[in-house]
Amino acid sequence: MDFIITLIILILILGIIVFVHEFGHFIAAKKRGVYVHEFAIGMGPKIFGFKRKNDETYYSLRLLPLGGFTALAMTEEDFKVEKNRVLDNKKYWEKILILLMGILFNFILTIVLLFINGIIYGSPQTSAVVGEIQEDSPAEIAGLKTDDEIIKINDKKVSSWDDVILELNYVQIDEEEYNFLVIRDEEELSIVIKPNIEQTEEGEIKTFGFGTNTKKEYGVLAALEYSVVGFNEMFTSLFKILGNLFTGKIGVDNLSGPVGVFSVIDQIKETGLESIIYLTAYLSINVGIINLIPIPVFDGGRVVLSTAEKIKGKKLNPNVEIMLNNIGVILLIILFVYVTLNDIIKIF
Repeated sequence: MDFIITLIILILILGIIVFVHEFGHFIAAKKRGVYVHEFAIGMGPKIFGFKRKNDETYYSLRLLPLGGFTALAMTEEDFKVEKNRVLDNKKYWEKILILLMGILFNFILTIVLLFINGIIYGSPQTSAVVGEIQEDSPAEIAGLKTDDEIIKINDKKVSSWDDVILELNYVQIDEEEYNFLVIRDEEELSIVIKPNIEQTEEGEIKTFGFGTNTKKEYGVLAALEYSVVGFNEMFTSLFKILGNLFTGKIGVDNLSGPVGVFSVIDQIKETGLESIIYLTAYLSINVGIINLIPIPVFDGGRVVLSTAEKIKGKKLNPNVEIMLNNIGVILLIILFVYVTLNDIIKIF
């Protein structure tokens, strides 16, 4: 029963995120007069579908809740519709708008969900301010204190608690010690912490013995500020993660797929709706940022191809576009399989 509840939550989270993303593409395409053949949530075999009266679009729900699509008339060969209803024949700015609207909707969803959490549960502090410090921990021994504001770790600027987590848990360093630069009573102090290393089933884990400040503010204004600031800090942190992945400072082993998300949901669902809403917001902005990657299989890649066509003043060779798209799909499948297997190994 516990497994089923976790699975239902996972399906609902992925379904909401995919629906919002695809609805962004869908509504933009409809507004600009592009023919939309199908609007689908999920992938694989169709469970059911329908058409509305006086609407050309077929709406469907498919078996696998791992994606979705908006089937547009991309070229004149697609669905044999009028030339003015084909995406390729639209103005450059119209194409970019349609391609990016799904990403924008994911970002809006993140902001809305953070606002909802702020209104219902209070708005937590997002800056890198130290909260509780465990007794006899490496942090206490080194001299770190509650209310210290961390501004640098190993000469890397940090502005949020997400940055702190990134630098301490994911970025690989050669040294055994971490150099913290903190502000205390308006003075800058350098504190060196050597974390404890604990052996777990998942490998080595570094423990420092301090946590975030748990103070919360309440009210609409506080929630508005939290939703905007929280979004900005998530956005910045995720771009740092991407940069560190490409430079090798973060290993691919740290990535998670649907199995990893399932495991996270299984861990946090008992803590209440607040954690699930926050996770949904975090995954939504993840989907938006991943779709910005300039690989043809993602929206960002299609934007790059459309921009290349605009610069050249003519359409790209269709065979080249197909080849690039196929390469992107193959790389994505390889990454998906690797991440999924890695998630399964971590669980078992």
